[in-house]
Amino acid sequence: MRFEGRVAIVTGGSSGIGKAVALGLAKDGADLAIADINSEQGKQVCKEIEATGRRAVFIPTDVRKSDQVNRMVDGVVYRLGRVDVLVNCAGGSARGRAALFHESVEDVWDYVIELNLKGTRNCCRAVVGPMMRQRSGKIVNIGSNAARAAFAKSVEYCTAKAGILSFTRALAAELVGYGINVNSVSPGPTDTIAMQSSSMDLLEQRKRSTGFGRLATVEEVANAVAFLASDEASFITGQDYAVCGLANLVWRGL
Repeated sequence: MRFEGRVAIVTGGSSGIGKAVALGLAKDGADLAIADINSEQGKQVCKEIEATGRRAVFIPTDVRKSDQVNRMVDGVVYRLGRVDVLVNCAGGSARGRAALFHESVEDVWDYVIELNLKGTRNCCRAVVGPMMRQRSGKIVNIGSNAARAAFAKSVEYCTAKAGILSFTRALAAELVGYGINVNSVSPGPTDTIAMQSSSMDLLEQRKRSTGFGRLATVEEVANAVAFLASDEASFITGQDYAVCGLANLVWRGL
């Protein structure tokens, strides 16, 4: 049990990659705090975690709001005793309002940047104090293949995710002396509810963009997160692990 006796916070843990990460960490012995805006689904994930014998708490949190994030972390420390792992899964694009840049509007830019980049900043800022005091901790930020590849109607999202990768490297440099590892995982096309809501043409295009000809499972992404959050990755920091099947990076088909 790699995480026996450890406490992990997973933001965006009510569904998708975040849920898979939370359940995977619990299976490996961690107690969990789920921070999300979806209370009904978040509480259900906590019930699934408790069924494995681990402790779990749900704390409604909008990661864009630093005051809510600070209260959430304080609540985790009070209720579960400590914070050993933070996984920043909360994020997303403005799919319903996606537009070409010359037709885009500022509030969509603000929303995507705040949800992804500022949300990651807020959560890291709230946990670094406790982690520095205990001189240990693991932070795993969820980036995206979009940080390296170019997609139409996604300037905001690509920018936010690229910012997360740079933020991760810079924060790792500051915290390495405190025994804190900071890394990121960048998924490619992944089989989430959001992906499945895409048109069939886009879904097939995403599958063909990978060397394996399929989408990643959420569990495959979660496995990479668990590795970076474990002691097995104790000498790895400031790195990004791409779980993308070479999508839009190297593979171009035969």
